[in-house]
Amino acid sequence: MENQDWPRQGRRSSASSLRKTLGIWLSATGMFLGLPGGVQAQPITVEESVVIDYRPVIARIEAGDTATARSRLQGVVTRLNVVEGQIVKAGDLVAVVTDSTLPPQLSALGANIEGLKSQVKQAESDIARNEGLLAQGFYPRVRLDEEKTAFEVLKRSLASAEAERRALSAREAEGRILAPAEAHVTDVNVVRGSVVSPGDVLASFATVNGVVRLALPERHAATITEGESISLRLPSRSDDIRTATIIKIYPELKQGSVIADAKVEGGLTALFGERVDVLAPVGERRAIRIPKDYVSTRFGVDFVRVQVGERFIDAPVALAAPLVDAAGQFEILSGLKPGDRIEKPEQRS
Repeated sequence: MENQDWPRQGRRSSASSLRKTLGIWLSATGMFLGLPGGVQAQPITVEESVVIDYRPVIARIEAGDTATARSRLQGVVTRLNVVEGQIVKAGDLVAVVTDSTLPPQLSALGANIEGLKSQVKQAESDIARNEGLLAQGFYPRVRLDEEKTAFEVLKRSLASAEAERRALSAREAEGRILAPAEAHVTDVNVVRGSVVSPGDVLASFATVNGVVRLALPERHAATITEGESISLRLPSRSDDIRTATIIKIYPELKQGSVIADAKVEGGLTALFGERVDVLAPVGERRAIRIPKDYVSTRFGVDFVRVQVGERFIDAPVALAAPLVDAAGQFEILSGLKPGDRIEKPEQRS
C-alpha cells in the first residue's frame, strides 16, 4: 500500500515546487511590466502655480506702414507692372509715365550743345593763331582781348546747355515709378494709357513686416506693456492661434480704445482689415494643475490616486475643462490640495 502511494506523493511535491517557481517568476516579472526598463513610477507632490487668464478682444489686422506711388510728371502711363495682391521689393519698377514734350526738348538741346562745341573749338583755334600774329606785331591786342572774352562766353553757354540737358534727362527719369519698400500692392488706380498729372496716385502699398495694429478696450490699458507676448486667434482661418509681441503702444486713445502694434512671429498671411481675436491677459490667479497621465476616468467620473497614510486611493476630482491645456495638463478645481502626493493610475485590463 505504501509503495502504491509513493508516486502520488511525488507528483504532489513536484506540482507544489512548480507553483512556487511560477509564483516567484510572475512576481519578478510584475515588478518590471509597469514601466519601461523596470523603473517604478515615482509619486509627485501637488503644487500651486500662477495661471494667467485671457479674454478675447476683437481687433483688426492693419499694415504697420503704408505708402503710395505717385506720378511726378504730366504724361501718359506707358508701362504698368503691378496688380493688386502682388508683393514687390524695394526698387522694383512699378510704372513708367512718359511726357511727350521732353524728347523734343532734349533733341533741341543736343543740337544746340553740338553747335556750341563747334564754336568753342573754332574760337580756340582763332585765339591760338592770333596770339602768334600779335607776337609778330601784325594783330591788334584789343581785338584779341575781345575774342578771348567771346570765347569765355561760349564756354559758359555750353556749360549751361549741358546742365539744362541733364535737368531734362533727370526729369524724364522721374517717369520711372519705383516701389518704396518691400510691400503688398493693395490698390492700383490706373491702367496702361491713363493720363496722369503730378501728384496723382498710381498704386498703394502696405508693408510686409508682420505687424498687427490692435484696438483694445480702454480697461486693458494697464494690463499690456511693450515687449509682452500675446496670442492671436484667427476665426476665419480655423481658429489658428499665433504668438505676437507688443512693440509699440500709442499714447492717445481713439474712440475709447488703446492702440498697440504687435509683431507676429513668423509673419502673418492674412487679408488687411481681417478680424482677429486677441487673447489679452486680464489677471492672474493660483491654481492646481497636474499632468494628464495622473487622471483616470471611470463611468464619467475623474479620479486621481492620492496618498492617504501609507497607501494610495482613488479620489474623485473636478476638472476645470475636459481638455488639457497647451502644456498637456488638467486644472483641478476640487479634490486636491497643495502638498498632496499623487501617483499614476493602475493599469486595468
